[in-house]
Parts: sequence; structure tokens; C-alpha cells
Amino acid sequence: MGGKRLTVRGRSPGWSERPYSKRRAGRPRRPEPPRPVLDLVAALTSLVLAVGGALFFGLEMLGAFKLPLPLGYGATLILLGAACLVSARRGWPRRVTAVGLAIALVAGVVMLSPGGPPWLGR
Repeated sequence: MGGKRLTVRGRSPGWSERPYSKRRAGRPRRPEPPRPVLDLVAALTSLVLAVGGALFFGLEMLGAFKLPLPLGYGATLILLGAACLVSARRGWPRRVTAVGLAIALVAGVVMLSPGGPPWLGR
């Protein structure tokens, strides 16, 4: 009754007798091809969502804390912009989003200011 003794490792499907140094390394992956249209759509979508979210939260802060709308909008957009920049991949879509958020911040604060835009002559 001297059959082959199987150990726990010998029955494991992922176990092999090869030493770690001789295991095959993972194949190097090719870099992703550039997708400028998809990246631009993603950047514009994130910009629209950030501006919409900033307006929503600015109005909520106006009602809850009596904070002026331009101040609440600006503070929220700065926080959302920082979160977008931290979480986005590196590359030109990130820069497009950053520039768009900066333009939206300045334009939004000017448009939402109590006197309105200065070029309307109010």
C-alpha cells in the first residue's frame, strides 16, 4: 500500500514545482492607442457635470447658510475641480478639463455676481 502521497499543495491547481525565479513573467502590455475624440468627450462631460454640480450646491448653500451664490458656486467648483484633477489620468484631457474649469469658475462668478455682468451696464 505504498501509493503516491499527495500533499495539500500537490492537489492545488495553481501550484507547480517550478521555483519562483523560473516562472514566466507577465507579457509586457502595449501602450493604449491615443483616443482624442473619446478623451475630448470625456473632458467636456466632466466639465458640464462639475459646473452643474457647482450650481446645484451653490444654490443649496444659498438656501441653507445664506451664503452668496457666487461664493458658494466658486468654492464648490474649486473643490470639484481639485477632485477632477486628482482623479483624472495624466495627459491632455486633464489639462483641457483644468482650463475649462478655470474659465467656468471665472465666467460663473462674474455672471452670478449681484450686479450681473459688467458689460450689461446695470
